[in-house]
Amino acid sequence: MLRPVLTLISAFALSLQLTAQDVPVVWRGARVLTGVSTIDDAVLVASGGRIETIGGPATAVPAGSRIVEARGMVITPGLIDAAWNGGGALGLADQNEQSTEITPSLRVLDSLDPQDKAIARLRNQGVTTVHVMPGTRSVIGGLSAVLQTWGKDQDAMVLSSEAALRMTLGAEPSMGNRAIRGGTVDSVYYRRPTTRMGVIWSARRAFYDAKEALDESQSEARVARTAHERRDLEVLTRVLKGTLPMVTTARSEQDLRTALRLGAEFGYKPIVDEAQDAHAVATELLQAGVWVMVGAPSSTSVGGSGGQDGAEPRHATLLRLAAAGVPFVITTGTNPNALELVREAMFAHRFGLTHEQALAAVTAQPAKLLGLGDRKGTLKVGMDADFVLWSADPFDPASTPTSVVIGGVDTTSLQ
Repeated sequence: MLRPVLTLISAFALSLQLTAQDVPVVWRGARVLTGVSTIDDAVLVASGGRIETIGGPATAVPAGSRIVEARGMVITPGLIDAAWNGGGALGLADQNEQSTEITPSLRVLDSLDPQDKAIARLRNQGVTTVHVMPGTRSVIGGLSAVLQTWGKDQDAMVLSSEAALRMTLGAEPSMGNRAIRGGTVDSVYYRRPTTRMGVIWSARRAFYDAKEALDESQSEARVARTAHERRDLEVLTRVLKGTLPMVTTARSEQDLRTALRLGAEFGYKPIVDEAQDAHAVATELLQAGVWVMVGAPSSTSVGGSGGQDGAEPRHATLLRLAAAGVPFVITTGTNPNALELVREAMFAHRFGLTHEQALAAVTAQPAKLLGLGDRKGTLKVGMDADFVLWSADPFDPASTPTSVVIGGVDTTSLQ
């Protein structure tokens, strides 16, 4: 009986909070890191799910407000993980469709359980928004989704059901395509690709098919295709038209260069994911004008097939990107040794980023990258009331989130 009782308690607490959203709530006395400036002894007012007022101690408090004393605490924007793998949770233990290597129209949203405990754990770590992608075992794995880590219902948690298309380069998509006990290439236990060259060939062929389909749409020529084929090609043509971002997971220098070549060949700008060898191609990344998502920068190991691909992560990678002017974000990525997102940012600060740069890499920068910069990532009037109350500076090893507010609702007790 315990679980139903707790559920009823949580539901009752939620109903009270939602009912009270029209009543302004004031967080008073904290040090606020807005993402633009620092305000000591601040007053932050939220109403209707958005920030109504933010300022110093003399800021007027609306009549009838509910006051939350936050003295001694630090408030930051909610953290945003732009490449969260979920650690095999959320129904993603098998993150790819295994019947084929090219599945552009597969949607990761259809595999997600928004009530999975992994999301609650993530929220309790101060992460309010996540970008979830299909796995890295297919060449083109499918469409990603952006979620809030809490919402009044499951639909309210979804910010984008088709945020980007994921492609993976390197050895990983070719892994597992050979029979365990041998066999010949014409065996049913084999499928392409089985090499790095085959991975690139598969990606290139998919985009050439999409170019042909795009040309057909502008002429009277028509090719008979199944509804599924048409849907796959429609997704790929959105990338070619520049209306759908392409995230390319590439860890080693050679794969990063290939990602840039493919983007130049087909006329799109990839968002480079994982990118442990980005320090070796910082100039090229800047010239191409691409964003970089660096997975688990505190670790000396890499996820997926990164070790086999020859990727060599370095703690100075983010500092090198910052010095070169390459826009980047910090993520937990696919690395099983990744720390909590705030700890990844903390170590990035220790390895040379300024406090402002490290915090922005897990707040304002991922918000901008995901197209949410007008709603999330910084604290200012009119933005979503997504923020975290920390017991101390978030980069203090002893600091913990005491409250996580999403849309003006303190979600701490809503497990």
